[in-house]
Amino acid sequence: TAERAAGRKPVLVVLGSGWGAHSLIKVIDTDTYDVVVVSPRNHFVFTPMLPSTAVGTVEFRSLLEPVRISNPYVTYCEASCDTIDLERK
Repeated sequence: TAERAAGRKPVLVVLGSGWGAHSLIKVIDTDTYDVVVVSPRNHFVFTPMLPSTAVGTVEFRSLLEPVRISNPYVTYCEASCDTIDLERK
């Protein structure tokens, strides 16, 4: 594309910081894409293990991973998205 020819990377916007987003953020090639994560939460919670924290089997802090630590080359914006304008991108 013209953007690639000009030396600019395509921008990939990821909405949310749940299971799918977290998995993508950890493995995305940031040399190929300029990744921006937009989420009202700045962390990922491993929810299947939450009951174990109540009984003391697992420490709660081991179930949280900040988005910025998942991939330091990803830009994070703490915000929410109400609409997506597909016409103007």
